[in-house]
Amino acid sequence: MSGKREVQIVQAESEAGIDAALPEHVRGHLRGRSVVQSVRLPEAEFTDIQRLAAEMDVPVGALIRGWVLDGLADERGVSLRGAIERLAGDADRLRRLAAASNVA
Repeated sequence: MSGKREVQIVQAESEAGIDAALPEHVRGHLRGRSVVQSVRLPEAEFTDIQRLAAEMDVPVGALIRGWVLDGLADERGVSLRGAIERLAGDADRLRRLAAASNVA
């Protein structure tokens, strides 16, 4: 696939998800104007991210954005509310992992 075509596909996917709901633990972090930043990822890892996003029923961009904002919050220090939201997100992730492993 040509580089220009790849960019067009990524742009279309980004625009398609512009109004999609963000995960609960991310919503409180978003304030003000958004900035777009392109990031290169290995294809295999991106495929895994797409699979996870589909399982969680969220757009790929929202999932990645949530991870980045969580990492930034960790670097800045976390408030009590942030810690609670983080634990809730971790609990959801553990439930998905248990369900995928057929563990009750």
